[in-house]
Amino acid sequence: MKKTVFAFLIITALVLSLAACGRAPAAETAAPQSTETIASAAEDGQNPVMNFIGVYHADDSTEALVEADGMENAKITVTWAGSPWFHTQTRMSGRFDPETLTVEFSGTALTEYTYKSDGSIGEESVTDTNNSGKAVFNHETNTLTITEEFESGSIETVYEWGPASDMKTVSDPDHYSSVTAMDKYQIETVVTFNVRSAYLSENWFALADMIRYPITINGTELADADAFLGYMIDKTVHESDREAMLDESLLDMFVNGEGICMGSGQVWLNDPNYMTDAEPTLEIIAISGIVEKG
Repeated sequence: MKKTVFAFLIITALVLSLAACGRAPAAETAAPQSTETIASAAEDGQNPVMNFIGVYHADDSTEALVEADGMENAKITVTWAGSPWFHTQTRMSGRFDPETLTVEFSGTALTEYTYKSDGSIGEESVTDTNNSGKAVFNHETNTLTITEEFESGSIETVYEWGPASDMKTVSDPDHYSSVTAMDKYQIETVVTFNVRSAYLSENWFALADMIRYPITINGTELADADAFLGYMIDKTVHESDREAMLDESLLDMFVNGEGICMGSGQVWLNDPNYMTDAEPTLEIIAISGIVEKG
C-alpha cells in the first residue's frame, strides 16, 4: 500500500521558472494494416500482431490495450474505470493466428483496485481466476471483438480502434517516471483529481492539508496551515486560471525535470523521495492564479 501525501515546496528560483507549462503530445499508433501486410510481416520475422497494437474503445469507461508479446503472442489488457476510486483490469494473452486474426486465451483473472480518497490503494483483489475466451480482429472495420467465457455465461464486447486514449490507465505507465515512482493511475485519478477539485472549489481547508510549509503565495510567505487559511479567507481563483484547470484532462500531463504541471502552470508537483528508498510522495511545489475577491 502506498500512502500519497500532498504538500507544497516553494523555492524562489522555482517560482520564477514554473510560470507555465506546455502540453505533452498524445502518443500515436498506426492504424491496423491489411491482411497482405500481416502476411509480409510474418515472413519478415516480425510478430504479426504488431499490425494491430494500440488502444481500442468500447465506451467512455472501457478500453482494450493490445501489445505484442514475443514473436507470436498478443497481450491484451482490458480496463474498466468507472470512477477515480475504482477500476478493474483483465489481462489475457495467447498466440496470435495471422490467418484468422484470432487470439485464444485461458486462465485469465480479473483484478479489482479500490483507492482511498487520500490516494492510497485501499484494496487489490483477484477474482474470476479461470476465465477463457477469444479475441478476433477485423482489419476492414478496425474493430476487436472479445468474447469472455464465465461460469454464468459468455460476454461479447466490440472495441473500436483509436489512436488516442481518454482513459487514465492504459497509456505509457512510465510517463512520470522521470520525477516519481508513483503509479500513473494513482497520480491521475486520485492525487491530481483531489488537487484540481480543491483548487476549483476553493476548498482552502482541504488544500491546507495538502501543503508542506512554508509556502509563498504572491510574495507572501505562509509558515503553517493557520497562516495559509488566514491569507486565503478573502482570496479566489482568477477566471482564466479556473478555465485552464477545468480544461486539464489529468491524462499524460506535462512533465519535466522540475515536476508535473497541471493546467497551464496553476499547480506543479514533484516527489522529494524520488530516487530514494522512501515511499513515493507527491508534493505541490508551486501554485498560482490566486487573487483577491472583488
